[in-house]
Formats: sequence, structure tokens, C-alpha cells
Amino acid sequence: MARTRSKPTAKASKETTPPPATSNAKALPPSVENVPKLFVLPKDTSKDARIVTLDNPASGTPSRYFFCPEKGFYEFTRIAAPKKACRSWLITSETSMEDEQEEKHEENGGVEIGSGYVTKSADLFLATPIDLLFLILPALAPKSAKDTKQLFLSLDDYLDKLSSSSAHWKALLSQYPSLRAMIEKRMDAFCDTVDAGDDSMYRLSNTKLLQILVKKAERICATSFPSSMEERFIKPTLDVPVMSIKREESNTTQTTTDTSSQPQTETQTEASDTQPSSTPSTTLESQTSFESTSTTATSIEAEDDAPPALQTPPTIPPLLRLRTTLSYILSSYIPSPLRPSLLTLLSTPQPQSSTSLPDLQPLETHLSTLAKLKSQAAALRSISDNISRKRAFDDEDADRAAEREEKKRRKEEEEKRKKGESRGVKALKKVDVSGMKKLSSFFAVGAGKK
Repeated sequence: MARTRSKPTAKASKETTPPPATSNAKALPPSVENVPKLFVLPKDTSKDARIVTLDNPASGTPSRYFFCPEKGFYEFTRIAAPKKACRSWLITSETSMEDEQEEKHEENGGVEIGSGYVTKSADLFLATPIDLLFLILPALAPKSAKDTKQLFLSLDDYLDKLSSSSAHWKALLSQYPSLRAMIEKRMDAFCDTVDAGDDSMYRLSNTKLLQILVKKAERICATSFPSSMEERFIKPTLDVPVMSIKREESNTTQTTTDTSSQPQTETQTEASDTQPSSTPSTTLESQTSFESTSTTATSIEAEDDAPPALQTPPTIPPLLRLRTTLSYILSSYIPSPLRPSLLTLLSTPQPQSSTSLPDLQPLETHLSTLAKLKSQAAALRSISDNISRKRAFDDEDADRAAEREEKKRRKEEEEKRKKGESRGVKALKKVDVSGMKKLSSFFAVGAGKK
């Protein structure tokens, strides 16, 4: 028999893809490891100003600073966009654009492409002044908090410590003699001095250092905190918990509106003996006209026994702002071995004659009272939650208990019935009886016999 299947058609020749058209657009260069960054530097700085790497006074890690021989040191504050917002910087040079504008216009066929950089993240580094005190403080601070004894040393000894800590310190001290005078002037403000011949010996004074820090904090607190800092650090700390609760309950009562109905009914009952036919209707009318029922709702206010709410004195918020600012300065600019001694000195009550350090004792007393009230409110809240939860589920618990009892009873009856079945009955239950007639169908009366 001849085959009827047709032969497969010849495969179409593969279409030749045309070569890509040559374009004048330049390919982007690969990303570089040392990404350029955008800095905002102060105006009118010296030509010898530079960016140096010095140890961070609080953490000891290398950090970047901007140094000007005339204006001093600046730290860089990083300003970044939110992570969810995709931002970038396009950094170019105006001179390169002006010089090469015409050449690139001709080479690219009329398309202007400028040379520059596109940064992945839109970070901005702002140079802000930093006190020289913080940068030289690691050389004067003890190595650990246990070292309580400190000796008087000369200025050259402290400068040698700075030079050994960083190579940039050594280069700056050797190139700029004015930096030595700046350090000496700043050390006179927070150190105890002793004259040893022609030279002066210096030793760190915790009291003078704390006074300088308090003045800085007071200068910051002179202007009010931003609203975000008030909401995060001040208001939650000074919130007074609610200790009293008012509850309202409603009751329904039934009263009579007119008491004069009683004597009228008595006269009507006396008349009923003489006129029996007419009294029933008149009696009903008099009862409906003189008697009425009314439902009134009464509210009962019950106030829990609780102490009066604590009032925040007006002197407490400024003290809290001052303490918050000091804690930030201590954690960001002071070496860790110095923090315990400064905090102890700050919390110690000062004599009345000394007005340089603030008295934070009223703030500590107020915060301790608030802590006790908050603990009591938390305990009362847990008790009230348990009571309200119990009241809400009383009716539901009764219904659920009845359902559980009914299910338990049915389960017991089912188990009792199964235990009474024989082995043959259990075996017959496993037989497939689908399609079989029941035994009673054979004994039914036929349709013809009916």
C-alpha cells in the first residue's frame, strides 16, 4: 500500500540577522572602586587646608577631618537620602564642559556628552566646626577607668602621644607651628597647670572639662529642640500614666406618675357595689388615664481610688533637655574611660556656692516617682484586662461548656455501643453491599397480589 503521508516540507532557511548598526553613543565606563564624593567646605579657607585622617575621640577608629591652619578643624556630617528614595549625584567639571563642548559635539554627530561621574548614592558630606578639645582629649585621658592617678606632664609629652597615635598628627605638628599654640591655649581651659621653671605642666581636670561640656549643652538647649527630638526623647519620658478610671452603668426602673390615682380607685370600688353594670368600663378608663409607666436610665459614675495625677514642674523639661544633650556629647566625643567619672561628678550634689554645674537631683526625683507610677499603672492595667476579659466571655464559656458536655456524652455512648458489637457484625461492616438488595425486599408484597 502506498504511503499517504506527505513528505515534510523543507526547512525554511534561517534568516540572517543583520549586523548591528554602528552608533555614535559611547559605552559607559566600568564602575570604579574609589568613588568620588561630594563635600561642602567652608569659605575663605587657607590654601594649605587639607583633609586628614585622625582617630575618633569616642571610638578610636580612623575618621576624616578637614584642617585649616587659620580656622582649625572641621568634622564631616553625612547627610543621606532615605533608603527607599533612589537618589544619585551627577558630578562634572564646568571647565571641561566648556573646553571640550565643541569637539565632542562634532565627534558624536551632534550629541553632547560631558565627562563626569554618576554616584550610586546621593550622600552629602558637610564640614562643621569641631572643638580642638575633643581631638586632643585622648592623649590626656587615662587608658582605663581604673587609672585614677594622673601625673603632670609637659606639653611636649602630650604632643608626642598625639604624634605616635597618627601619622597625620605628626605631619601637621611639624609643618604648622601655629597648631602648637592652638593646642596649648585650649589645654589651659580644661587642665590643671603647675609651673616647673620656664615650662608649664598640665593634668586633666574633670571638673573644668565638665563645666565646658555643660556650657556647650546649655548653648544647644538655648534654642528649643526640634519637634522630632521632643517626641522621641522628652515627651515619652515625662508622660504621666492615667491612674483613675470612670465607669458608667445604666439601670431601668418603673414608677407611677400620679399618686392621686389611688384614692380615685377606692371611690370607684365603692361605687361598684351600687352600679355593677357600669363600673368595669369606668374602672379601666380611670386606670389607664391616671396610671402610666415610665423607664428612666440613670448613670452612676464610679471612680477608682487612686492618688492624684502627678504634675510636672516647669523646671523639669529644661533639665531633661540638658541631660539628654550631655549624654549625647559624652557618647559621641568623650573617650570611654572618662565617661564614668564625669557622670559620677554630674550626679553628685554640688555645694550652693558652686553654680557652674547644674543640679539634676530634682529631675532624678521626678523620674523615680514617674517610674513608680508607671509600674503601678501597668499592674492595674493587667488586672482590669483580666476582669474585662472574664466578663466578656462568661456567657460564651457557659455555652461552650454545655457543648463540650454534649459531645462527651455522645462519644461515651458511641464507645459503649461499639464495645457491645460482636466480631461478626464488625466483619460484616467491612463488606461492600453497594448494589445488593436488602433482605426485607424479598418478603414485600408484590404489585399484582395487591
